[in-house]
Amino acid sequence: MLRFIPIAAAILAVLAGLASLYGGRLAERQLELGSSAVLAQTRASDTWAEYQAQSLKAHINAAALAVAANASTRAKLAADMQSYRQRQPPLMQEATKLENERTQLLDSMDKAVTKKLDVDVGVALFQISIVLASVAAMTKRPPLFIAGLVGGAIGLIYCVVGLLR
Repeated sequence: MLRFIPIAAAILAVLAGLASLYGGRLAERQLELGSSAVLAQTRASDTWAEYQAQSLKAHINAAALAVAANASTRAKLAADMQSYRQRQPPLMQEATKLENERTQLLDSMDKAVTKKLDVDVGVALFQISIVLASVAAMTKRPPLFIAGLVGGAIGLIYCVVGLLR
């Protein structure tokens, strides 16, 4: 049984390396999604600010319309007010769309965080298993090797769960 330790340790090391690489890619994905979510939120906030500005302009024109003296001024104020009101619905739709995009990006980021946690646990278990296998080889104690194999199997399960989430 002890003659299989070097092969098992090599397999565990390869699995640890691959899982670590995937964990790094997940971390990059988290950052990318977080940055995109911040950008979407900023764009949504800007769009809502523009929506509010159009609303404010319409209210100001409505107040000015109430006290306007001549008909041409009233007609211009009414036309401007109508123009401001017509600009609002598309702005509301765009802002809502951007907020939904932000929410989807944050949900994707949360999933990436969960996947990364599973993969990180798998990597840690692979590393512990490599140490146990190495100690088993030096001390000629098969139970340590078996513990290393069990730890490696559990690490593999964590990594597979992380991949499939």
